[in-house]
Amino acid sequence: MLWHLLALIVACIWGSTFVASKVLLNAGLNPAEIMCLRFILAWVLMLPLSLRRRKSRNRTARDIFRDEFLFIILGLTGGSLYFLSENTAVKLTSATSTVALIVGTTPIVTALMNRMVHRDEHLSNRFLIGSLVAVIGVAFVVFNGVFILDDDPWVILLSFAAAVSWGFYSLVIRDVERRHSSITITRKVFFWGVITMLPVCIWSMYHGESQLCALGEAAATPIAGWKLLLEPTVFGTLFFLCLIASFGCFLLWNIVLRRIGIIAASNYLYFNPVTSLIAAYLVLSERITWLAILGCIMTIAGVYLCNHGKSKH
Repeated sequence: MLWHLLALIVACIWGSTFVASKVLLNAGLNPAEIMCLRFILAWVLMLPLSLRRRKSRNRTARDIFRDEFLFIILGLTGGSLYFLSENTAVKLTSATSTVALIVGTTPIVTALMNRMVHRDEHLSNRFLIGSLVAVIGVAFVVFNGVFILDDDPWVILLSFAAAVSWGFYSLVIRDVERRHSSITITRKVFFWGVITMLPVCIWSMYHGESQLCALGEAAATPIAGWKLLLEPTVFGTLFFLCLIASFGCFLLWNIVLRRIGIIAASNYLYFNPVTSLIAAYLVLSERITWLAILGCIMTIAGVYLCNHGKSKH
């Protein structure tokens, strides 16, 4: 029960990051900058833990190369690719409910991908019914009384790409966790996430879309500069995203995946929109309808059905 509780806590915290990111976007930062800053700072915080890690024995050059390649995949799927596809989809549409709804199906997408790769695993009728109930609940929460959908194929494709990206992240971790500690995995995810996102950051600097610094012809454009990070709201929000949502939650999530398995842990991601709804009400004063409350209840019931009596994998 402890690991299920931690999975729920992590999912709820990640749900609130949507509001935190919105605060930083309103302050002038772009999605690539937010992701890089939170991962860089989290990676620095992990250095003291990494210094005492045990060295692996009897590892060939081929083993090292293979694992480093898998770490790059984790940095892409759990970092740069996920955030880039999701945030780009949000920028392309005014109906963010479309993105939230599709990304909200990440648990069932992850479960289906896991079933395709590991053919010996079975998805019970209880799990399928619970997933359906949870997805309907998520839809009620996301729409919150206003049914608006965007039929732009790029918005749909990018949103689905984010869900699939996280599914790949969960699958690859299942292989890597057999040979590496959760601390090592989390540190590598942060490192390669930043490295693979750097081209996007550099592009934004050259085209004057960065509030922190500019390069090339864009260097002559007015910018807020790095002093933007010292503003209390920006600094506090970044501190939350770095220390809690990245450093703490990614580390705990990787441990939880090891303890209760991919499918059971991923089901708690259905709570992301629920927490986002509550955080938006508290921070941004957005309204909550009775339909959204019904959706919260259905989401809780759906997750219970999915995870009740499930084994580790």
